[in-house]
Amino acid sequence: MEGRGDLIERLERNQNEEIRIFLAEAGIDVQVFRRTPEGEWVPAEERLQIPADLLDRFREILHEAEESSTLEGRAAADRAPFANPSEEEFARILDFYQVEWQYEPRSFPIDWNGSGEVTESFTPDFYLPQFDLYIELTTLKQDLVTKKNRKIRKLRELYPTVNLKVFYGRDYRKLLERFGIAQK
Repeated sequence: MEGRGDLIERLERNQNEEIRIFLAEAGIDVQVFRRTPEGEWVPAEERLQIPADLLDRFREILHEAEESSTLEGRAAADRAPFANPSEEEFARILDFYQVEWQYEPRSFPIDWNGSGEVTESFTPDFYLPQFDLYIELTTLKQDLVTKKNRKIRKLRELYPTVNLKVFYGRDYRKLLERFGIAQK
């Protein structure tokens, strides 16, 4: 898509950042702009171009998302309660991108006593069946992160074929920032 076209909308993310939406012959161009220390607005790297031939499908997706958000209250009642707000926010991101997920579907034993009884296990926060991937969000205090890291090491030793991605606090904050989600 060449050029930005006509400005049709400005959305303020914060006092130094805004999203500008342009309508061009070739489609829609969504561009992040940031304010320089001198007060000038300059385009940032973050940019999304939606070609005109995809606009009808994009409208359908937005309509479906709007309809599903009205059902959010009912859907929330159907879900297991999340351990913390970051898990709930992550689930919303997955839902928005229509990624199938399961919340804490499996616990992996990682330690046993002399009688063979499980004394410790590890339960990843999410499982993404499409990717055969477990996700663990670790946005907690450092002393708890150390304990969780030990469990993750044991899981990887005992179950080397389990595909696990760990999001630490900084990773999770970057993810939220990338999607323009304000932290609570």
